[in-house]
Amino acid sequence: MGYETSPFGNQGSNVTSDVSNHYGARDTGKTVGVSKTEGFVNELTINIDGDMVTAGAYALLAPSLPAKSIVEDVYMEVTEAFVLGGTTPVIDIGTESTEATNGFTITEAQAEAVGMYDLTSALAGTWAAGLAADTTVGLLLGGTSPTVTSAGKAKIVIRYVAL
Repeated sequence: MGYETSPFGNQGSNVTSDVSNHYGARDTGKTVGVSKTEGFVNELTINIDGDMVTAGAYALLAPSLPAKSIVEDVYMEVTEAFVLGGTTPVIDIGTESTEATNGFTITEAQAEAVGMYDLTSALAGTWAAGLAADTTVGLLLGGTSPTVTSAGKAKIVIRYVAL
């Protein structure tokens, strides 16, 4: 992170001090990252939006969970409602290519209502039992003839123990 200072106003204007600008990190809202905490518990944070769900892919590099991880909790905050269509559409997040059976499901009702959700009870497959290998986290729109618009934003926090 850098700072830039310029002698703004020293050429006869009414400004008598230097102007400083901070050029720091910018959050585009499509971020993914791991927060290390004290002890064994870590958090993987994923920000998703309607375009990412449509594409079935993350805007940048797909996140991953390390081998021997045990997912403890999953929480989601929907800040802008998604608009899902089709018959019983869902958003599945889990092991890439087997998201529907190894991961967790966000229901249509949850995705389409702004609020906070505890998705821990939705954990299934290896995500409920523990991950034997390094696991790339995939994103999939599921259901019968599912559709989604570009609307919708959510932050998902996956708390896991890394042994």
